[in-house]
Amino acid sequence: MTFEKKQEKNKLIYNVTVPADEFKAYYNDALSEFAKEMEIDGFRKGHAPIEVVKSKIDPAHVLSHAVEDCIQAKWFEILNQENIEAIKEPSVDVLKMAEGNPLEFKAEVEILPEVKLPDYKKIGKSVSIKEIKVEEKDIKEALKWLVESRAKFFQKEGKAEKGDLIEITYTFKDVEGDKDKKDRFVLGKGHYLEGLEDALIGLGREEKKEVQVVDPKEKKKFVLNITVDSVQKMEVPELNDEFAKTVGFDSVKDLEENTKQGLNQEREISEKQRRRTEVLEKIVKETKVEVPETLIEREGKALLQNLKDRVSYELQMPFEQYLKEVKKTEEEVSKEFNKVAVERVKGFLVLHEIEKMEKVTVTEEEIDKKIDELAANYPDKEKVKEDMKKGNAKFYVEDELKKEKIFNLLGC
Repeated sequence: MTFEKKQEKNKLIYNVTVPADEFKAYYNDALSEFAKEMEIDGFRKGHAPIEVVKSKIDPAHVLSHAVEDCIQAKWFEILNQENIEAIKEPSVDVLKMAEGNPLEFKAEVEILPEVKLPDYKKIGKSVSIKEIKVEEKDIKEALKWLVESRAKFFQKEGKAEKGDLIEITYTFKDVEGDKDKKDRFVLGKGHYLEGLEDALIGLGREEKKEVQVVDPKEKKKFVLNITVDSVQKMEVPELNDEFAKTVGFDSVKDLEENTKQGLNQEREISEKQRRRTEVLEKIVKETKVEVPETLIEREGKALLQNLKDRVSYELQMPFEQYLKEVKKTEEEVSKEFNKVAVERVKGFLVLHEIEKMEKVTVTEEEIDKKIDELAANYPDKEKVKEDMKKGNAKFYVEDELKKEKIFNLLGC
């Protein structure tokens, strides 16, 4: 096999020639595969001589399969030989094909673009580190949440007040055929739909109300038809040594110290993530790169699917109904995601280029160790480990370990 290559921006074009003797092997293999399945009078299935098979089969079918198999094999060779970073399947045009002659084809493939990075290490050092503080009020708030999570509830006949557990059935107004949905939450804890909790205070069991709410993430308004199913009084246990023992500690003092350590660790993780986000955003801003439409479109589709999943899970409604409520088409929603998709792809390209520049690698031992750590959180950890090592989770773990090394290199 020989080929000529040229590049146009982030596209590689290969003109490939497979000599007649090489292509003949693929033709003969294709013919043999047809022969195995053919039933010809006077011969057992798959045992007819090749010459007899050739006389009984359309040569164009054999040639077509031979060309397909040959192109697939040769393109795989080129990918490995050229170390191509393709971002989609190649577009292939067959230029010449005939039994007993060389095969010629052209393959065009879109690749990752050229990325011109700024001084990323300098940028990494420029981002400030915020001091981590855990104050007494933070510990008290965390302990308050803990004791409330162990609260007992009793049916209440009166009106709903802050601190009560309320259970509701609701539908979206003006959505024809919308099915009943259920929700339960403690009033005053901050329901993700703005305006919902305040509208329910003062209602009793079996009372109905029409409520306008806002989804803060999407900045969209919805009107709900709500029925109160129950109102329950919350009885919170006292925070003392006896309570501490029920959650695995000898005393309140031990519980407080553990809570402080946990909050400190959480804030350290949060601060690390903040710095990493800021560093990456600054590097992206100073990076020169032409982002391929293919990657923008792919990321946009992922963002759209994420929204669909969230609408289904959080709002419990079909996406078509959601579009009616927000008065937009799916195409319009997709366009809104375009800017976010561009920035996300730029971030990926920056990290990938730093990975290449710094020769960041991950060993099998490092991957296995991380998988062991993740699997330890599951009851059937051995099965989880096996599944992760065989599936796509292994590639995700490898990617995350590489990111960790890159950000460590950047000082965050």
